[in-house]
Formats: sequence, C-alpha cells, structure tokens
Amino acid sequence: MLFGDKAVSRTARFTPLISNPRLDTFYYVELLGISVGGTRVPGITASLFKLDPTGSGGVIVDSGTSVTRLTRPAYVSLRDAFRVGAGNLKRAADFSLFDTCFDLSGKTEVKVPTVVLHFRGADVSLPASNYLIPVDTSGAFCFAFAGTMSGLSIIGNIQQQGFRVVYDLGGSRIGFAPRGCA
Repeated sequence: MLFGDKAVSRTARFTPLISNPRLDTFYYVELLGISVGGTRVPGITASLFKLDPTGSGGVIVDSGTSVTRLTRPAYVSLRDAFRVGAGNLKRAADFSLFDTCFDLSGKTEVKVPTVVLHFRGADVSLPASNYLIPVDTSGAFCFAFAGTMSGLSIIGNIQQQGFRVVYDLGGSRIGFAPRGCA
C-alpha cells in the first residue's frame, strides 16, 4: 500500500468521485457505458447508473465485493453482447451466480472479445483474466459479471485485479493504472 504522491501512478486514468450525501461511506463514480469487442453495448447508458436525488442507484468501486454487479438491464445487455462475441466458444453449464460459462478444457489459448468500462474521464480496458475466470478444475470458465435487482451497481475486486487503484480523496477522484501491482 502506498500513500501520498508515491501512490499516484503516471499511467493512472482518473474518474471523479461523486458525492452521495445520504451514504458517504462508499466511493461513487460515474459509469457512462461499456464496450464489448470494441463496440459500445447498445442499451447500456449512463442513465442506468445514475445516482438519484434520494441517494439510490449509482455505481461504487468496492474491493470487498468479488464480482461486479450491474443493474439487471445493464447486465443482460452486457451478457448478451459478450455471448455474441464469444460465439466461437463451447458453452458450459451455469455455475453459482454465473449464467455465461464456457468449456475451455484442452485449450491453451482462446480469443474472447475485449471489455472496456467507460467512466467519466477514464476508459478502463480489462484483461481477459478479469472477466473470464476459472470456476473448476475441468476447464469451465465463466463471465465474471452478475446482475442485481438493486439500483446500485458495484465494480468488484475481480475486475480491479492487476490494476493499481488510486483513491485520491484529496483530489476527489479514483484512478486505475494497468498492471500497477506486482
């Protein structure tokens, strides 16, 4: 863990923190959209992630939550776009909360579509290992996002792995530096 100026990477991409006066214990950010395979996913707009005047909704960055949870409409659009982009892969049975899984047994390399989170001021391109994760020892991998019936979306720690996540509270912003951690 680094503090002060040493914590701020020159390669970090920053997005402003959003204030939620009703719940000030979380780090809220503005998610504008998500791309799969280089194309913005239709139906995933900033309006799905808005923090409303009552303090409901919004998007938080939370290292204590494993899997990124998106509002149900955003998740369904993301999942469907990923399934189309990964149409070359053999599907596997659902696993726990994951409904998009693939049988990658015997494969040493696969091509999957890219996933980019578009925050205000920062596009965060996720490595495939941050969204396609092994769930057993027989070669099943699942798309590591899930839906939520809540209006609150959460960027979880699987999607943060391999990034230096900079909490610049003095500057009221969060930064993501690729491959910032050894």
